[in-house]
Amino acid sequence: MGKREIKIVKGKPFGYDRYTIMPFSNWRALESFAKYIEDNFPSTKINKANDDFRAWVNQQLSNTTTQNNEYGMFGQQPKSFEEAMERNQFLPLYYQEYEKVKKRIERKVQEALQKISVVQAMKPKLVYNDKAIGEFVFEKAAMSLVPNIFFYSPSKKKQIDIKNEEIIYKGEKMFLASDKSLVIRAIKITKENGEEEFIEAEGEETLKEATKKGILSVSSTNKKVYLYKEKKPKMYKGVKIIVGMTKGGWTSWQNDFYTGITAVALADILESLDYSVAIEVVMGGGRCDQVCGGYPLNFNGVKSKGRRYFSFTAKSFDDQMDLDAILYTLADPSFHNIKFISLLNYFFGFFGDTLNPFDDPTRYWHGIEDSDMVNPIGMYHKLLDNKMGNENLMHFYLHRVANEREASAAICDIVKDAENKNKEALIKYANYDFGDNK
Repeated sequence: MGKREIKIVKGKPFGYDRYTIMPFSNWRALESFAKYIEDNFPSTKINKANDDFRAWVNQQLSNTTTQNNEYGMFGQQPKSFEEAMERNQFLPLYYQEYEKVKKRIERKVQEALQKISVVQAMKPKLVYNDKAIGEFVFEKAAMSLVPNIFFYSPSKKKQIDIKNEEIIYKGEKMFLASDKSLVIRAIKITKENGEEEFIEAEGEETLKEATKKGILSVSSTNKKVYLYKEKKPKMYKGVKIIVGMTKGGWTSWQNDFYTGITAVALADILESLDYSVAIEVVMGGGRCDQVCGGYPLNFNGVKSKGRRYFSFTAKSFDDQMDLDAILYTLADPSFHNIKFISLLNYFFGFFGDTLNPFDDPTRYWHGIEDSDMVNPIGMYHKLLDNKMGNENLMHFYLHRVANEREASAAICDIVKDAENKNKEALIKYANYDFGDNK
């Protein structure tokens, strides 16, 4: 399983000199481009190659002696090539399995992250909010019951009506404009003898101590909450996740189910930590040279070994999570192993490549390898974002996540790396108090 933050490196891509990367706004645009080629550049060779692939897939799916997990899971592999091509959303049973796996992964991730003491940025302090928004987190309070906050003068020993009294703010402190006496935010308790006491609200521990002294004045409306989990400032707020799909002759992979689930769960967790997240999916790979059979690619009239990658946006920074689209394209094996491969011959024909004469296009088609994820794929997205002025984005890749254990490990690693990178930057440039000793 590969996971790495992508950084600018020097040198050519590993093992070859030529490659192309074709970006699309979404997977439907990629599919539409293949249709455009079919309609505007008709080819009997392409039609013959696709007919052979269709027959080969149907033969594989009709073989009842194998599970055909590379085309579907949990007994949900399509019954035919045509059924696979008609799919355009995540199946209900896949959703059920996804929910089960995602909950287990997120629970494991949260447990693991709690044990990582260096990730201080994930442990937000409770801070006061005079705008009365946030969430009450006192663990023993009744659901939706929140403490009322009062403005109190310790020197005058009385509650202050801030609607009728002018308040002066100096930093985090408040004073009465009339005599410059201190005003604090306080909670009110009623003791057994009926006496009322105001206690300065200093955090969650204050609430616990107050309940030991008497009855806490609370409200049942969620709008009057006074504590909230402080969002740590971030110098690196954007995270781009680049997911590599792997089907190919030398990089055969049973399916990318866990890779897809990892990407979705990771995006959810990072967004809950106030990151903006984008997901790019990269499919493709390359062909070898004449030594292993040939069928080279065409690069400006030069036939040689090389790589062709097709990248599409599964989630942009500005979009809400389109769960169905992301899961279908990342986690349904039939999308990548049938639908996308069915498009390859159109792309080969468009670029002037030698068409594969075999019905199985993966026989001489090598899928994405770990080295590809860094360079050129990672470098392409990193440099593209840099040219657009987005130099503070963090880029990570996911590739060949095999099971729940690897999914949990990948998520923990990326979250920890992102948070610690922000912590290091803030300590260096902003001298921010992370409350490590509190």
